[in-house]
Amino acid sequence: MVTVFTKFPIKEEFKEEYAKHLKEAVVKHEMDKQPGYVEMKLLAPQSIPHMSENNMFIIETLWEDMKSFMAYTQSEAFKKSHENMPPREWFAGRPEVEVFESID
Repeated sequence: MVTVFTKFPIKEEFKEEYAKHLKEAVVKHEMDKQPGYVEMKLLAPQSIPHMSENNMFIIETLWEDMKSFMAYTQSEAFKKSHENMPPREWFAGRPEVEVFESID
């Protein structure tokens, strides 16, 4: 099993708009129709008192294997999912992708 975390640092003043954008954009991903896709979770940042402000939105996806995930990154659905990105000024930094494989 492969887990992919796509992380988006969003400025405080754009968090609500970004959450709305994310929910709408995910429908266009058509990820659920991709071979090897297992599930997706949209995670909104929460802050805890006495800790740094959390501004990181995360899309967590599970794939049967690395081959399935890599095939998705080459698909038309992947290309479409990146066509209508939010304005750059919403971002507090560069998005990052982290990929992990389950230890069986």
